[in-house]
Parts: sequence; structure tokens; C-alpha cells
Amino acid sequence: MTAMLGLSMAPSAIAAPGPAGEGGAGTFASVVIAAKRVPVDNRFIPPRVGGDAEFNGHGPDVFASATLVGIGSNRLGVRIFMDAIETTPDFTRARGTSPDFLIYVAPAGHCVLSVSRGGYEEIRYRDTDHAVDAFAGQVTDSFVSGWSFVGDTNSSEAGTRTGVALTTFSFVANVQPC
Repeated sequence: MTAMLGLSMAPSAIAAPGPAGEGGAGTFASVVIAAKRVPVDNRFIPPRVGGDAEFNGHGPDVFASATLVGIGSNRLGVRIFMDAIETTPDFTRARGTSPDFLIYVAPAGHCVLSVSRGGYEEIRYRDTDHAVDAFAGQVTDSFVSGWSFVGDTNSSEAGTRTGVALTTFSFVANVQPC
């Protein structure tokens, strides 16, 4: 988890693409997008959609996914989904989809054609304590290197503290004029 906090946070690349080349729209440049924590400053906290806001030591069972969005455009972002549900009645639940968290903007007139890592990641687990839960990425070759969750806490948390953050790998984006 400590390593996750020390990563670059700016939505930019390590190196900007050079000139597109002599050939115009068919040429592209490779850009290294630095590893990032998403969201930068906290966690995505989905809204409470059921129950009393307190998991009370009954899980929650957590499912989360992350999708790389924006291939074909000039902006790459990460969209996170999280569902956390208590394992006993009253089935407290926090569930939702984040806004897109921006991780890269291509130069004016350029679009991201492709990326070097897979664009989808997911994880399931049952929270069994009040600690922050950290996991490595689960899907082979995805853009996610690690997850960090807050599930149950020692007070009411659904919709206010239960949430997720992730860290991306560094990866290459192929950028071309569009």
C-alpha cells in the first residue's frame, strides 16, 4: 500500500509523442503512460443503496471492476465499479460506478489508437476485518497492478467510508493524428 501512495499522480505521459512522421494519419508514436493511483487523492466511494450503513462485521462481500476508457479518443480514463453487500440481514449495500478518472491526454489533434495492456480488471473478496485490504491485480496482463479497499470499519461506513482505489502499471499507448 505504501508503494501505491508514492506514484506519479498527473494525467500526463512520461514522454510526449514526437512528430507523427512524414506519412500523416497512418503513422503513430509510442507514449509511456506512468503508473498512477486512481483516484489520486482518496477512494471511489459508491453510494449506500440498501440497509442501515453498518456492515457490523458481516462482510461485506465485495466485487469491483475497472475499465480503461477512451481508446479512439484523445483522453484515456479509468472507470471503477464497486458493489459491497453485507452477508446477513439487513443486507447493507454500497454500489455504484465512478466518473471517469483521467489518466492521459494526447496532444491536440492526436488520438490513442491502442494500449499495451488489457483494458479490464475485476476482483471479488470477502472483507473479514476493519483493516485496509490490499491485493495485486487479478487479470493477467490488465492495466491494474493493485487494489486497495475499505470495506467494514468500526462505525457506519456504507456510502461514506467503504470504497476502492487502484494503481495502474506503466504502459504504452500508441498515439496517432486523428
